[in-house]
Amino acid sequence: MIRPSALALHYRRIGPDSAPAVLFLHGITESHRYFASRLAGLAGPFHLVLPDLPGFGLSPKPVVSYRIDLFVDAIRAFVEEGELSERPLHLVGHSLGAILALEYAARYPEQVGRIVLLSLPRFSDPETAREIFWSGSPSYRKLLQQHSLKANLSQLRRTGLVPALRNAWGIPLEVLSDCRLFTFQSLTSTLENCLLNHSVEPALDRAPHVPTLLLHGEKDQVAPFHRVAELPREHPHMLLRSFPSGGHHVLHTHAGDCGALIRSHLSS
Repeated sequence: MIRPSALALHYRRIGPDSAPAVLFLHGITESHRYFASRLAGLAGPFHLVLPDLPGFGLSPKPVVSYRIDLFVDAIRAFVEEGELSERPLHLVGHSLGAILALEYAARYPEQVGRIVLLSLPRFSDPETAREIFWSGSPSYRKLLQQHSLKANLSQLRRTGLVPALRNAWGIPLEVLSDCRLFTFQSLTSTLENCLLNHSVEPALDRAPHVPTLLLHGEKDQVAPFHRVAELPREHPHMLLRSFPSGGHHVLHTHAGDCGALIRSHLSS
């Protein structure tokens, strides 16, 4: 058993300490850089808190089973050690990070201000999740087939193919670069326990009814749009803004629009 406080997370904090705090939770295979490169403009009116989740980025990567509780416990320990637990906290999450934002809000509802969920994976059942995820995620299959991600990416960098792969797969450069920064255990365990075999429905029901913005690409092949499009009817405190041409990385393909929507939502 690993104590959450032992997982000292790597992080960046940007913006005035006195400004409203926003905690950003990245997705699988990503790091804090996924947000930092596109939302740094929020650092004027907000205090941005950007950790690398356990198993990813520059944070510790213990050989354990990566489950929702491990992530939420580590996030809570990080919040407490960062002296953020006594102040309102806005949450912004992408993909896996959106799931964790909901789970954190459900567990600590009294602290949560507003929520932004980008590309929230909401599957009806594990079998459907596997079918949709793997059919829509050739890039993740490629990652899983690699035994030395760091060596392979270094080779791609030398050949100049990284930009080509970024365009072909529709993956932000930061995600391609950060594929050096997780382990086979952290990737596969997180994928199985927190995405493919996890239902967000209990957290959706338990999370506080605070204003929640859903940002989603209508062509998302990883997290189906139609499942998220149903949420505002079921949860009136949720507001959906979709991008007809957007895929799973709308913050990458529609950075300006997403940034403006997030700023407006958190400022309201």
